[in-house]
Amino acid sequence: MGWEFAAILGGALVVSLLLGLWQQARYARSVNEMVQKYHGSGRLLVTGRGLGKLKGTIVMLVVDDAADQVVAASTLRGSTIFATAKDAPDLLGPIATLPERAGDKHTRKAIDMALTQLKATRARVSERVLTPPTPAGTARRKVQR
Repeated sequence: MGWEFAAILGGALVVSLLLGLWQQARYARSVNEMVQKYHGSGRLLVTGRGLGKLKGTIVMLVVDDAADQVVAASTLRGSTIFATAKDAPDLLGPIATLPERAGDKHTRKAIDMALTQLKATRARVSERVLTPPTPAGTARRKVQR
């Protein structure tokens, strides 16, 4: 039983890697679908995860920044690679009451993480300084010597 154990272990690692990549691709596909469906100025997509010992929750929220409202919400619940993104209509509404609308502690943790990401994103956007465009005819050219 020398090489058989190594072959079984190697096969299990490859299968685990492929299933993990498949799970990540499904998550990326669901995020991209939300981006395409709810794309617009003043809308932000934030995500958060609430991990537990055996299972967890990932929350994806589309926030209308001007209205301070969640306009779309989706959750991934479970502990396996077969967890799929499902709409969460109970999370739609004002951001101020969002943690109270969470169904369980894993969802509450995920919402807290998403709200932290929202605050950081808002701070980054407000700190962004726009440089005024240069007037026509004043652009400098690089001269090669």
